Amino acid sequence: MSAVADRPTGELDQVEKKRDPAMIPTVSRPAKPVAVRLATIARSLVVIALIAALAASYLARDILAPIMFSLLLSLLLSPLVLLLQRARLPRTLASGLVVLFFVVVAVGAIVALAQPARDWIGKGPSAIQSVQERMREIRTTFVQATRATQTIEDLTHPGDNSNQVVVKDSPNMLTGILSSTPRVLEAVAAVILLVFFFLSSGDNFLRRLVEIAPGMPEKRVVVSIARDIQREMSRYLLTITAINFGLGCATAIAMAMLQIPNAILWGAMAFLLNFAPYVGAAITGLILGIVGFSTFNAMGHALVVPGVFFLLAFIEGQLVTPTVIGRRLSLNPVVVFVWLLLWGWLWGILGVLLAGPLLACFRIVCQHTEALRPIYVLIGEARLDDES
Repeated sequence: MSAVADRPTGELDQVEKKRDPAMIPTVSRPAKPVAVRLATIARSLVVIALIAALAASYLARDILAPIMFSLLLSLLLSPLVLLLQRARLPRTLASGLVVLFFVVVAVGAIVALAQPARDWIGKGPSAIQSVQERMREIRTTFVQATRATQTIEDLTHPGDNSNQVVVKDSPNMLTGILSSTPRVLEAVAAVILLVFFFLSSGDNFLRRLVEIAPGMPEKRVVVSIARDIQREMSRYLLTITAINFGLGCATAIAMAMLQIPNAILWGAMAFLLNFAPYVGAAITGLILGIVGFSTFNAMGHALVVPGVFFLLAFIEGQLVTPTVIGRRLSLNPVVVFVWLLLWGWLWGILGVLLAGPLLACFRIVCQHTEALRPIYVLIGEARLDDES
């Protein structure tokens, strides 16, 4: 017999497998379709969860919008609570004092600006007609725009039905405001209570997260991430509020120098609307343009009013904010605009005002969560290598 026949059966099998690699069973080949299916299922679940979150945000906007506004406001006021705690005050008392101080300041500002705002709202139709008359004067210089000129002349004619529409709609608008006052007061009371509870609770929620974590290393990671997110979100909101306040003060001073009545009102409007990136500055400039045309007869003097504000907004947006915040917290303009459209559709004007801070806070959360790091890079202007 040959030497091959004298070998044991196990050795013969091994020799044959070495000679023919196709006989070796492969375990890893069937795993690829399974991985593809799992990835497809994961992506589908993410899409379904996103659609469900958007639907819940739209359907429960009356509840979720005040909660999110209260949460952001509590993050903004939390440094003041910590400052009072260092003065040996209990956290509950410190939170109550901070909330009381905020309410007093807000009520004082509303009372001081209510009458000027009411006067300008009453002058709104005449101001718009003044702008239309100025536009008619400009359009008459172009022969090709005769149809547009005739349309504007019909709209601004004293005997036109536009005056009747304004008079007819004014009581309805006033009635709507009066009828919605109880709901507004309820929302304001709910926001005040929520802010107090968020501030007074302190780190209770953080302690609950630590208790959920299984081991001591995980507990340390949870505490580190939660504290970093809370600190950076508070710092960002405080910084943005300070920048917007500076823009509002600069706008009020500029309007006073241009002899625009109620300059503080326009400064407060610039401060509030600037929380909505890009859109807020555009709306403020448009309103100031109407104010300029209704205040001054000279075209050049009227155009200076929105021009000065746009110059201040350009300095704030291109120089001050990037320098103070830095590239690490800068946001992609395309993502910001889409985010504004989304939250404006979901929550209206409040959603537009909250969209910018919400996007920045969401980016901070993504920065500290490893699984969300690609989203962090997507919605910002910095790269991953810039964060090292």
